[in-house]
Amino acid sequence: MLETALQDRYRNIIRVPPDTRQRFVNLDQEAAVPLVQLGVRLSGIGTFGLDYQVGYRDPNCHLLLFTIAGGGTFHSDSGELQPQPGEVLLSPVGIPMHLGTTDQSWTFLWFYIHRSRRWKHLDGQPPKLTKPSYAHRLIQSVEGLLAESGWLLTQSVLSEAGWKAEQPQAIIPSSRIAILYGELIAEYLIQTLAAPLPASDPWEGAVRKLCHAIEQSPELTWSQEDMCRMLAVSPATLQRQFRRVLDSSPRQVLIALRMRHARRLLSQSDYPLAVIAREVGYADAFCFSAAFKNFHGASPEAFRQTGIVAERREPSGNARSEGSRPSA
Repeated sequence: MLETALQDRYRNIIRVPPDTRQRFVNLDQEAAVPLVQLGVRLSGIGTFGLDYQVGYRDPNCHLLLFTIAGGGTFHSDSGELQPQPGEVLLSPVGIPMHLGTTDQSWTFLWFYIHRSRRWKHLDGQPPKLTKPSYAHRLIQSVEGLLAESGWLLTQSVLSEAGWKAEQPQAIIPSSRIAILYGELIAEYLIQTLAAPLPASDPWEGAVRKLCHAIEQSPELTWSQEDMCRMLAVSPATLQRQFRRVLDSSPRQVLIALRMRHARRLLSQSDYPLAVIAREVGYADAFCFSAAFKNFHGASPEAFRQTGIVAERREPSGNARSEGSRPSA
């Protein structure tokens, strides 16, 4: 049937057999904020029976598909691909495509990801298969997120007529563990989607080495002067290379790494806020609490009690609002 469908190549079609089982990642929960920030609009794990077919003339999202078991066939103008367990299929936005099962069921994890400036390097690239060493760990992380936060369980949710109505599902608040799973999934997605830098690029290693140093010692001042001195560059070069390699400013990276360590300490210890503040580079508990709330939309006390933060935002850019220690 797949060959018949290809005669009318790349028509818009969504055919989901009745024996399909899917679990959708709940993107409305706090644990999914890192995924939404990367542009994920829909994601889930499913097992699709025979005659499963999806085709798009002009897809408006990137498709990322991690095969877990079984297999199927993917067609585009670049040719045919047959994903196998452990392999990752990346089909960029705008590439006409058709995929489906043939003689066996197909279990895979999938992400639809919005087109954005961050992923602009994917535009116009042909679909490809890769086999990253971390594929099974990403799948385990998504399974962990589903287990910790609940999922939307349904079958045959899509047809050529559109979405099939289902009973409303209650949103289960994210646990602290779910939040960590969400962050881990986001890191794996960045590895999968990021633009490869030239092997001779002298800056990637330097910038990432600096980030590792910050992560190991977030309690240090880490002023712009400190970073420039470590890389032996001017402030303008520091800003430019961080933007190019990480798509973030040095300040945004510093705050994000400090907040990650703060969440870990709040979740895994009973340290008072004054101690945590010193551990992550803030002058006192008041400055730390203000910075945490500015970044997350919730206070450290609220996060410690519930494991939930309302919103994870980029810092405002006002150096005073961060409340970090003054430069020596």
